[in-house]
Order: sequence, then structure tokens, then C-alpha cells
Amino acid sequence: MKKIFNKKIGVLIFSLVCAGLANAAPVRSENEALRLVQNSIAKHKFGGSQGTECMRFYIDETDEEFEIDVRSNNMKCGGDPNVEPRLFSYSVNKRTGKLATDNISYANSLGLEWDGSYNPID
Repeated sequence: MKKIFNKKIGVLIFSLVCAGLANAAPVRSENEALRLVQNSIAKHKFGGSQGTECMRFYIDETDEEFEIDVRSNNMKCGGDPNVEPRLFSYSVNKRTGKLATDNISYANSLGLEWDGSYNPID
């Protein structure tokens, strides 16, 4: 009886692990990561009425994630062409496709006091 119970638990754990891996959506390229970030920005209206039109994206890649800085593209939107202030950043986990951001308005919408930490989003 004990052997059968252990086998059932083993099968259950294996099934859960496989289901988790099947649901993971790996991100393999900068373009994929950027598309996810742009979709998130649009979904949460971080760009206001202009969307991402007045934003410029700078992408850095580590072994585990894509790090994307979102900056104001002042040249395109009438500001000083020599200044591109950072608005906020995103991280995109390569293995799972999960996003996190340090966006101030998003932290506030969660009821958090902004401290620069990344919060999971989408």
C-alpha cells in the first residue's frame, strides 16, 4: 500500500512539473522581449495617448533575462534632442517570459510605495 501511495505522489509531482514547463513561454530574442514590453506598455497605458511613439528602448541581455530601459524620445516628440530621460525599465525572464517593471505609476496602482523595486506585471 505504501509503495503504491509513493508511486502516485511521484506521478503527481512529475505531472505538475511537466505542466509548469509546458506553460512556460521562453523568450529567445530581443525582438520577442521588446514586443512583450510594448504590449504591456499599451495595455497599462504607460505612454498615455501617444502610446510608445515617444519612447525609445535600450536592451541589455544577461544569461537569465532581457533588461529594457524605456526612455523618452524627445527628438521625435519636440523636446531637446540631446536628452532622453529614463522613464522606467522592464525585465523579461528568458525562460518563462515573465515581465517585471519598476514603473512608478504601476507600483502606486498596486498600493505600493515606490522604492525602485521591480514588480511582476501582466
